[in-house]
Amino acid sequence: MSSKWVEFRDAALKELKVEAVTEAGKQEFTRWTVDTLLPLMDEAVDKFVGQLVEDAANETGWCKVRDLIVLPALVRGGLWLVKTTLTKTAAETVK
Repeated sequence: MSSKWVEFRDAALKELKVEAVTEAGKQEFTRWTVDTLLPLMDEAVDKFVGQLVEDAANETGWCKVRDLIVLPALVRGGLWLVKTTLTKTAAETVK
């Protein structure tokens, strides 16, 4: 985990040190996000949602709805939206 974090940190810092935002830079950052960051986010989301669902077993009422439905849908839906948008954007810019 530590080496992935160092790779992530170094790549993020490298991407943030730009003089001007160019189309090539946006494309590279998009590819890096889709190829590197989002797979890490998938793992984190799976663990987070798994813990939410597990905790829902001990909840009642609105807290159960929150842990079983609302938060998992929000987190998974948000990640899906980002992944879909960036993947389609990357495909469009390759043309």
